[in-house]
Amino acid sequence: MAADRPVKRKRKGSGSTGQGGEVLLRQRTDARSERRFEPKASLELALTLLGMSVAALLAGAGVYGQWFRGEEAGAHPAAPYLLVGALLLGAAAGLFGQWSMKPVRVGDAGVALENGPGEIERIGWSEVTGLLLSESALTVQGGGTVIAVPLRAHLAAASRVLSEARKRIPGRVADIKEGALPAPDDAAGEVRALEPPQVAGLHCKATDKLIAFEADARLCGRCGELYHKDGVPPRCVTCEAPLR
Repeated sequence: MAADRPVKRKRKGSGSTGQGGEVLLRQRTDARSERRFEPKASLELALTLLGMSVAALLAGAGVYGQWFRGEEAGAHPAAPYLLVGALLLGAAAGLFGQWSMKPVRVGDAGVALENGPGEIERIGWSEVTGLLLSESALTVQGGGTVIAVPLRAHLAAASRVLSEARKRIPGRVADIKEGALPAPDDAAGEVRALEPPQVAGLHCKATDKLIAFEADARLCGRCGELYHKDGVPPRCVTCEAPLR
């Protein structure tokens, strides 16, 4: 049985396009990359840390004044108020404060949020059902998963997400006005290589045919939708890009 011939490709923008505007199919082993954005320190985070620090000082002073002044001096009359103040301030910071922002990744594999070491929550471009832009965040919706990119701490990442979405899945961002966010900065974010996607055992989006062998998989060069090599449609069923 003859081996698969490699798919010819060339890069242009965020997807691989041919001379006639067609989007070239990708194999799973083709190089992919994404940008990793660290959060920008915010005023809310600084105020949260300050509030917890003050609460700790009040608690320390209250404990000392209530129980450690000695039997002769007795408890300080202000100690209960210090303890109550520490409790209220700590509770307010814990409930309403901003503790940390997570790194955001944007690239060929979609939009991802780092929830912890080795724990990444990701929405592929082909899985995106809509994007919502508010005064505080750009929200990516898809497949029962929601990723909110806060504008204050992650403006560069949000700009990159919106820019990539306009190129890859234009039908999902039609309700967001042009210029709603600044143009993405090509110098922002750390570029990282992506590992090949795991596709064996999945099904072709167009024919529902099982992809038993990874070499049989083909990916839309624009949105990353998955197809069996024998069932690639003339147009991507997700982003409607003409395929070849």
